[in-house]
Amino acid sequence: MKKILLTTVVLLVAASAAAQDWKDALKKIATTAVDEVTDGKLTQYALDGTWNYTGPGVKFEGEDMLSDLGAAALESTVVEKLEKAYSLVGIKAGTSSFTFERADSTFTAVLGKHQLSGTYSYDAEKHTVALYFAKGKLNLGTVEGHAYVSGSDLQLVFPVTKLVNLVTSLGSKVSSLSTLVTLLKKYEDVYLGFAFSR
Repeated sequence: MKKILLTTVVLLVAASAAAQDWKDALKKIATTAVDEVTDGKLTQYALDGTWNYTGPGVKFEGEDMLSDLGAAALESTVVEKLEKAYSLVGIKAGTSSFTFERADSTFTAVLGKHQLSGTYSYDAEKHTVALYFAKGKLNLGTVEGHAYVSGSDLQLVFPVTKLVNLVTSLGSKVSSLSTLVTLLKKYEDVYLGFAFSR
């Protein structure tokens, strides 16, 4: 009898944890579906507000990468190398955030010790975001990338070379980023950047 009771309790606890995962998964699926139906307009409106950095963002696009069995292994390697590079310039959870103000198309970013600001534009259909950095200590000019909102998560990703330029301008030259460029050179549709949550 005790075995049956213990098994039932374990199954109920596992079902409760799985239900939470299912709720998160359904929220992300629903967000993605609505975003597709509205040609990216949901992401455009959802971008508004403050996003807190949670880790590196990696996005593979194109049929070749999506069907490549090594893509999952490659992604974990890339995330690991990005985490090291980011931590060297002070980008860590709890120290970095991005705020988009849709009303006046401005943004502010806190990346480690650096505070950056400027204006932005967003092409909803293509999920492309252009960040026009204000001139200051770091003159980054315009950086174009992609923004994807899924549930309460945001991925802000850029072409590999753009991200390397951005991160190296925040600190000294980071050798792990040059290793990443070599690793990803053969892939055209790889975007790297940052993952955020509300």
